[in-house]
This record gives sequence, structure tokens and C-alpha cells, in this order.
Amino acid sequence: MSTTVTLINIFTAKPGKQQELAKTLAEGTRNFFSKQPGSLSSSVVVGGDGSKVANISQWRSSEDIAAFRSDPRFADYMKSIVELAAGESMMGRTTYSHTGGVEN
Repeated sequence: MSTTVTLINIFTAKPGKQQELAKTLAEGTRNFFSKQPGSLSSSVVVGGDGSKVANISQWRSSEDIAAFRSDPRFADYMKSIVELAAGESMMGRTTYSHTGGVEN
């Protein structure tokens, strides 16, 4: 099992706000989260249904996630997200993955 922690946020955008939400998540990652200690990778995935957006990130540890969430900029960022969508979050460790024919 991996020691990397994966954080998955699934958002349901308010009507007509999916693209704005995806842009806001990408900008937040580019300008803030990716610069935090322990940040390893992040992806924004736009659903084909016109409302869902996933933000999937990998971190060195759950402590690194707690640290960025305690940064005062995180609260301001989340206010902008809540204006666009409702969401839920889960954190866990990868027990299986498959990439390009290689199983881990």
C-alpha cells in the first residue's frame, strides 16, 4: 500500500457554473496548493454531465493536508468555491493502481 495520501473532492456545481468552478479549482491548485509543502500532484476532472467536477490531489502525508487547510488563505478560497458548488471530500491511501500496463 502506498504511503502517499490521496485527497478527492467531488463538487456539484450550481447550474451554469461548472466551467467557472473548474477554472477556480485549477487556479487554486496552480497558485496555492501546488506550492504547499507535501503537495505531489493534482488534477481537475470535469464531468460530462455539466455539473460535476472532481479535484484529485496526492500529498506526502495527512499532516501536510491539515497544514494547508489551516492556512488563512484556504478559508478565503473555500468561500469562492462554496459560491459555485457544494461538495464532499475523502482522504485515503491507494491500495491498487494501474498505469500504462504496470500494476502497483
